[in-house]
Amino acid sequence: MRLRARRSDGQSAARTPTRNPSRFLTCARTLCSASAATATASPVVVMTAGRSGQVVPPGHAVRATQAPARVLSQVMRQSGVIRVDNTHQMFDVLQLVAHQPLPSGRRTGILASSASAATLVAELAATHGLRIGRHVSLIPEDAAPEVLDRAVHELYDEPDLDAVIAVRIPVVGDLDPTVARAVAEAAARTGRPTVAVMGGLHGVTDELTAPGPDGALRTVPAYATPADAVLALGHAARYARWRAADRGAPLHPEGFDLRAARRLVGEWLPADAGQEVRLEPDRTAQLLACAGIGVQRTIGVHDADSAVAAANELGWPVAVKTTVPALRHRADLGGVRLDVGDEAELRADVAEVLELAASLGPSPAGHPLEVQSMAPHGSACVIRSAEDPLFGPVISFGLAGDATDLLGDTAYGVPPLTDVDVGQLVRTPRTAPRLFGYRGLPALDVVALEDVVARVSVLADGLPELRRLELNPVVVAEHGAVVLAAAATLAHADRSDATRRLPRT
Repeated sequence: MRLRARRSDGQSAARTPTRNPSRFLTCARTLCSASAATATASPVVVMTAGRSGQVVPPGHAVRATQAPARVLSQVMRQSGVIRVDNTHQMFDVLQLVAHQPLPSGRRTGILASSASAATLVAELAATHGLRIGRHVSLIPEDAAPEVLDRAVHELYDEPDLDAVIAVRIPVVGDLDPTVARAVAEAAARTGRPTVAVMGGLHGVTDELTAPGPDGALRTVPAYATPADAVLALGHAARYARWRAADRGAPLHPEGFDLRAARRLVGEWLPADAGQEVRLEPDRTAQLLACAGIGVQRTIGVHDADSAVAAANELGWPVAVKTTVPALRHRADLGGVRLDVGDEAELRADVAEVLELAASLGPSPAGHPLEVQSMAPHGSACVIRSAEDPLFGPVISFGLAGDATDLLGDTAYGVPPLTDVDVGQLVRTPRTAPRLFGYRGLPALDVVALEDVVARVSVLADGLPELRRLELNPVVVAEHGAVVLAAAATLAHADRSDATRRLPRT
């Protein structure tokens, strides 16, 4: 996708393949933010190839992506981009934002000639996030001109109305020009964003053009169907909300030492290294410490005696965990025992966990068990970063558990993120209410969780050699967030936008 030259009306469109979506989205966000600062409606409208946006047209050299298809949708929303499915929708949106002001909200009125048409429009509006309240005006096709004018004026003069959808499709004969004129004049007089579906009219027409209070001509765009009109208005309303919202400030976490992280990577990743280097847990903890992220200390053990020694060293109570992948982090399946308070209980738990693990096959190489000091009780989350060949660093967040993994309830963002982006990332998963006092439980320390996400984002953005990072689980308690386990993989940098991501000072 490439940003087309901006026209005099401030509209932009992206229609050709991009080799660098990360840079594209940064440019798109800059354009949209600039339009908000200058009070001009200048959205970036993007048509993707196919439903996923991952189709590469013949003859274009574009890196393949390994990211899920929904990554593109989420980062476009993050950047204020309006995404459409085809050129028909693209020009439907563009003609609205080019000729009408943006809606100041979602409260929408309907002007229709029948209850059935109004019901159809209301249902479509609800699916696109618009709110239809009591502002529905039904004007019969045979209504007298004075009745028509009065009804249109009353609707447009409502103080708690943000936009209007006018639908007038004659059952017999041609459209009465007085209807189009009344709608055009009311929209121009009040500045109320309006879309119209008028029989025989399409696009920008003289019939729906009228002068505003300043004498400038303003046109209500006409659409072929109510679905087209409502879709365009819904996109405009969402873009207007994005423009009006606080987009936050760049992330600069305290105690973050990117130079130290780069020195460590330079030491651990020799020039002749293979494709990837998986870091040992101690080195992963060192790297994360440069980002100001602490990892709960863990001691690997083989049997009950070494587990007791580890517990005495860490301090009671402790948690004992198997390292078998199928049972790892799975307290519900018996692979994790929590709040082990004394030696007798620990020895019994060790024997049971080892027996359970043995039933699933040979033990993994290394220590079969881990002992860790207890973290505060809370909700377990998973924070990941992955270096994608196309997008660059991709940050993901979700609450831990099978339901989240199987249903894909994960939020994504592409750095550089702002503090507002991080807050939205944490709140996007459908399971996020568990963090905010779900079913009467106490609210958890989301601020501490956001701090961890922010540090991962900055680390991934500034360290292209960090091929993958997983913090799993991150336990969010009422006070604080604790990283219980972390895994990192390094590889030589192969980022397509290295010149954009200069060292931070």
